[in-house]
Amino acid sequence: MYFDLKGLKLAIIGGGDPCCEILDRFSGPGLKDLNIQVLMVADTIEISKGIIRARQLNIPTTKDYHEVCKLTGLDLILKLKNDDLLPCILEKVNTERVSIIDLDTYGAMSFVHFLKTEEEKIRIRKRLETQDLEKEAVADLFDQFSRRINEIAENRISFLEQERQDLRKIEKELNQIIQGSMIPTFIINNEHIITHWNVACEELTGYPAYKLVGTDRQWVPFRSVKRPVLADMVVDHTSDDTVRKYYGNAWRKCKIINGAYEAEEFFPHMGTDGKWIFFTAAPIKSPEGKIIGAIQTLRDRTEDKKAQEEIELQDQELAKLHEKYRKSEEKYRSLFNENPNPIFIIDSMNFEILDVNHRVLEDYGYDKSELMGTSFLEIGEKTDDTLRRDMLNLPQGGSILFTKKRHYRKSGQAFFVNIKMVKVMFSQRVVLIASTTDMTESVEKETQLIQAGKLATLGTMAAGMAHEINQPLNVIQICADLIQKMVNKGVTISDEDLLNMSKDIIENVARAAGVIKHVRDFARQSERDLKKLDINDPIRDVFKVLGHQITVHSIEVVLELEDHLPSIRAEHNRLEQVFINLVTNAIDAMDEKSARTEGPVEKILTIKTFAQNGHVAATVSDTGTGMNEEVKNKLFEPFFTTKETGKGTGLGTSISFGIIKDYNGTIRVETQEGKGSCFTVQFPAAG
Repeated sequence: MYFDLKGLKLAIIGGGDPCCEILDRFSGPGLKDLNIQVLMVADTIEISKGIIRARQLNIPTTKDYHEVCKLTGLDLILKLKNDDLLPCILEKVNTERVSIIDLDTYGAMSFVHFLKTEEEKIRIRKRLETQDLEKEAVADLFDQFSRRINEIAENRISFLEQERQDLRKIEKELNQIIQGSMIPTFIINNEHIITHWNVACEELTGYPAYKLVGTDRQWVPFRSVKRPVLADMVVDHTSDDTVRKYYGNAWRKCKIINGAYEAEEFFPHMGTDGKWIFFTAAPIKSPEGKIIGAIQTLRDRTEDKKAQEEIELQDQELAKLHEKYRKSEEKYRSLFNENPNPIFIIDSMNFEILDVNHRVLEDYGYDKSELMGTSFLEIGEKTDDTLRRDMLNLPQGGSILFTKKRHYRKSGQAFFVNIKMVKVMFSQRVVLIASTTDMTESVEKETQLIQAGKLATLGTMAAGMAHEINQPLNVIQICADLIQKMVNKGVTISDEDLLNMSKDIIENVARAAGVIKHVRDFARQSERDLKKLDINDPIRDVFKVLGHQITVHSIEVVLELEDHLPSIRAEHNRLEQVFINLVTNAIDAMDEKSARTEGPVEKILTIKTFAQNGHVAATVSDTGTGMNEEVKNKLFEPFFTTKETGKGTGLGTSISFGIIKDYNGTIRVETQEGKGSCFTVQFPAAG
């Protein structure tokens, strides 16, 4: 890297640490004679180190990047920051007269090393010009310069080695995330070569990764002849007409991610009777916005299609059942036993099973005599007070749907069902007719979606986790360095000093291990196993992983957690995910308000818990942007988000809504645009 620095007039975009060091070099005595002029420093963050340093040096600063383009006499623009707005703004610069140098972290470091080298050259040249030096003195100067150059080179090599290790670590973590995901996924690069093909994708398609990774044969599991898949079309910026040529009307553009596609298609050669596959393909971009590959996910929708057909058939058959019963007992009995779903006739007062069809005996494994006279609640969760209450309160002629209830076969095996129940007259008495549909696979897929939401949340928490682990690692490093230096110098370490340092190391190892264990516990897939818990526990655990993020964003936290609250029935892991989503959204709302507002903005996050009317409630309040009525009404819809493209999936609130509903809870929001929002989550106390 070489620049003619003499008389250079430049502007700097990006006020981070590299900017601060470059300004110090330009303004220092080493480069003073070159008459370098920094005309302006630009950054949207007014409290960045570079902006503060520029003001101390009386250098003009701005938040508006357009101001840089208006400067006269400019020779060079140093771009030290990635911002989606910059490419469009810098297009206006006359590059024949003004050079634009885009420096990443390594480039900025190289530029600083270049300035250090120039300082050293100037210093030595001055001595050579102003002093009559002996050969030995000249040789000494040369040795000094050589040592300085070697030192700079060693620093650069060290930086590159660290960069390489970091990249290897990131690649390893990315591969673990992709391979550990239960969502079938593969990735191609910009040359259409497969780089990742995870285990879930192997199981769905039947093609192992070792046969496909490193090739452009991503079409093989789906087609008999070569043709582009959705990921190929994303990489090639394929036109809508070309996509339509291959997928007809079975595709659409993704509403969340620009340049992404979705499609659904039936593949008769897959599985026994063919499979319906839903595809999503999205671009992978470099920091400069260039497409460097694409990621494609697959979802087997076959069972969903069958379940939908069965539910529709069930509703039709139940309607027919009721109508035909009034006409003919014989026809009723035939339809009753031939219905594809288990059907129970239940006493409306004590829930005693009066009759069952053949499908009940096949699916549940009981003999009919074992079920007759048994309470319907005995084959499910006996402590399900909500089910008991709603069955009692169902009006005659009314119907109700209970979703994702746990039932047990005679063998003790648990599975999940949806229960469609109606209350009618039968044989001169009021009864409940209940039809159950096995939803176990659907619940498992919903669990996978919640797990995917956790992985996305872990990405948001990464900075906080790194900070929490780095602190104990720094203590361990300091202790280890101290011991090594004392040993090298031959200094005797006292037993007391050695004991104190070992205690510090043990305590900080335990602290780091505790952070890792908590993240691992949060990331693991939890089963639907409701237990009694204190709502305050998952709330406190939120700050174990988001504490650093809250500090970085300068947010004041007010916790008013009432002690000795009644327990609720829920799962700690998933409830923690709900509050992480609410707290993360609150942080984003307050940051957005701060970005829109000139001057300081009060950022207060308030969390309260309390008991009322047999329920336990928690409120999460913020002083952010708030919402208008339109946004509030769409808040819990899947894939709806107000965040910028790539910064939100729109799944956080919908996943949270589903989790809260599973625990018979409710969530409501009170909001005022420009003032903030308050989310109230409420659950029934455990009896």
